[in-house]
Amino acid sequence: MQPCSRAPSTPPQGARDSASLPAAEPGAGGIAAIGDDQYDAAVAQLTLAIIEGGEAERELSVTAVSVIGRDPAADFVITDSDVSARHATITPLDGGCAIEDLGSTNGTFVNGRRISSAHELRPGDRVQLGGTVLEVRGELAPARAAESSAAADALPAVQVTRVKQIPTLPMLVFLSGQLQGNRIPAGAQLVVGRELGAADVILDQDSGVSRRHAAFSPASGGLTVQDMGSTNGTLVNGQRLSGTTALQTGDRVQIGDTVIEVQLPVDRVVEPAAAPVAAATGEHPNTIEVVDLVKEYPGHRAVDGVNLLVNPGEIYGFLGPNGAGKSTTVHMLTTLLPPTSGSARIAGLDVVKDGARVRETIGVALQAAALDMHLNAWEHMEMQTALHGIKKAQRRKIAEELLERVALTDAAGRLVGGYSGGMKRRLDLALALVHGPRVLFLDEPTTGLDPQSRTALWEEVARLVREEGMTVFLTTQYLEEADVMADRVGIIDHGEMVAEDTPAALKAEIGRPTVEVIPVERSDFAAASEVLRRFGELATSAHGGVAARLRPGIEDLADVIRALDQAAIKVTNVQLHAPTLDDVFLIKTGHSLAGAAEEEQDGDEAGVLEQLSAGSGMGAADIVQ
Repeated sequence: MQPCSRAPSTPPQGARDSASLPAAEPGAGGIAAIGDDQYDAAVAQLTLAIIEGGEAERELSVTAVSVIGRDPAADFVITDSDVSARHATITPLDGGCAIEDLGSTNGTFVNGRRISSAHELRPGDRVQLGGTVLEVRGELAPARAAESSAAADALPAVQVTRVKQIPTLPMLVFLSGQLQGNRIPAGAQLVVGRELGAADVILDQDSGVSRRHAAFSPASGGLTVQDMGSTNGTLVNGQRLSGTTALQTGDRVQIGDTVIEVQLPVDRVVEPAAAPVAAATGEHPNTIEVVDLVKEYPGHRAVDGVNLLVNPGEIYGFLGPNGAGKSTTVHMLTTLLPPTSGSARIAGLDVVKDGARVRETIGVALQAAALDMHLNAWEHMEMQTALHGIKKAQRRKIAEELLERVALTDAAGRLVGGYSGGMKRRLDLALALVHGPRVLFLDEPTTGLDPQSRTALWEEVARLVREEGMTVFLTTQYLEEADVMADRVGIIDHGEMVAEDTPAALKAEIGRPTVEVIPVERSDFAAASEVLRRFGELATSAHGGVAARLRPGIEDLADVIRALDQAAIKVTNVQLHAPTLDDVFLIKTGHSLAGAAEEEQDGDEAGVLEQLSAGSGMGAADIVQ
C-alpha cells in the first residue's frame, strides 16, 4: 500500500507518472503541489480507504496528481452513479495531500462541508463523493501536522453528512384490467379489492374481485401475497394460493381478470455506519440535545422528563400513540412552546435563551401545512423568502431550485387549493428549506398521502441527509416509514421515553415471530386465545384478532391451524410474521400505532395558540416554516 506522497518505486497501476504531467499550480486555497525533486524527502503516511459504498474496504494510494471519477480513464475509478466522470483530484503535498472538486454534479464534501477550492486533508477526515465515503488514515509529517492543527482551530462550525440510501420498493405492474399500465410501489401492506374503504388498491370494474381479495406485504426486502378468503381465489403463476407465498421478480399474480407482474428491488438498503459521521471541527455541530424536558398543563403533564440526543446527519424517528407527547415535544424543540422545565439545544443553541437563532437554524414542516389556498406556489415561495430576509435578487433562484427539487415546477402557477395532498406536503417541505436549515423537523410528513407521494418524499429527505448533511427529526404514524428511514427510533408513551435504539436492535429484542388469527365468530375469541396460549405467549393483536409470540422451535402454522380445526374454530385470516416495529410498539406501550391518524390532545394546540397570543416575542418571520 502506497501513501499519499510518492515513494521512489514505480507508480502502481492506475496512477499516472508525474513526469507526463505539467507542473502543478498552487490550488485556489493556497495549497501548492510539490515537485518530483521533493517527493523523496516527504514523509507523509496518509492513505484513503473507502468505508461506505459499493467498493468498501478498497484503499487508494496516490503517487502524483490523480483524478478520481467514474470515467474509465480516471486514475482512480469509482463505479458510483452519483460520482461524475471527472469528479475530483488528489494532489500530494510535502507531508500530506489535498483534494479539489472538478466541477462535479453532486459536489465533493469533506466532513460534511462542500468544498469550493483545494482542501488539505488530515487523518480522520471523511471525503464524500456521491454515495461513496472515503476515510483519511495514517499520520501527517510532524511539520504539516502542526500547520494543519493550527489552521483547523480557526475553522467555523460545520454540518456533517452521511450516506443514507432509500431502497427501491417492490413494484406491482398491472398488465391487464382497469389499472393496466400502472405501477404501484408496495412500501407497506396493500390490500387489493373491489370496495372503496375496505381496500387500498380498488378494482371496482372487475366482477371477479372480492371486497378484500388479496394482500401484498413487504418482507425483508421482498414481497409476499396472501389471499383474504376471496370467492374466486388468487393465482400465482397459474396456481391457486392456499396460504402466504413469497414472490419473485417476474411472478404473475391474477386477481379476478386482473394480472399483476411483480418486480422486486435490485438495490438493497445501504446499511448506515455503526455511528453517524463525527464532527471533525466546530464547536456546535448540527445536533439535538434534550435533557429532562417537561411540559405541564393544568392537571396534565404532556411531556415528562424526556432525554434524547440526535447525532449530526442522523434521521431520528420519534414514535408514539395519540396524546403521547410527540407534537408537544416538537413544538418545544422548534420554539413554538416554552418548556416548563428541563433544557433543549439545537446545534448548540438553547431553545429558550436563543430562540431567534434556533429559528434561523431549523426548518419545520408541521402536521398541518400552513398554506394559503388562494396563492400559487411561486407566491408562497416569494412570501417565505421575504419573511426570512433573503435578498430579492436571490429569491427567484431559490424558488426555482426548490420547486424543481420537489417536482412542482409545472404546477407552480396553479392555486394551491387545487393541489393534491402529496403536492401540498412537497410544497410545505420546500418552504421549510428556503433559508438552508441545518436541522429539519418533520411532523407526520406523509399522513394521508398515497404510496407514490410517500415514496417521493422519503427520497427527498434521504437526499437532504446524503448531500447536505442535514439532521432530520421525524415524527410518524407509519412504522414501515420509520423502519426504512430512521437511523434510530425513540418511542414515547404518556410523556415518557419507553424505548430508544436502531430499528434492527429494537426488533432483535422481540426475537420471536408472532402468529395472529381472526376468528369468524366473535364468541370464538376466548377459545382461540386458549389455543394460541399452547404455542407461546399471548400478545396484543394489531388487527383486532388474537395473537401470540411463538416459543422457540415453533416456526410454521401447520400445528396452529390443526389445533384451531380440532377446536372447531373458523377463522378469516391466519398470519405468521417476523418481528416488526409494530411488535416493538405493542410490547412497549400495550397498543398498536398502526392506523392512528388523529392529532394530539387539544391542550397542545391550545398551548401553542396561548403562547402566540400572549406575546411571546415571536413575530411572523419567527414562526414561518
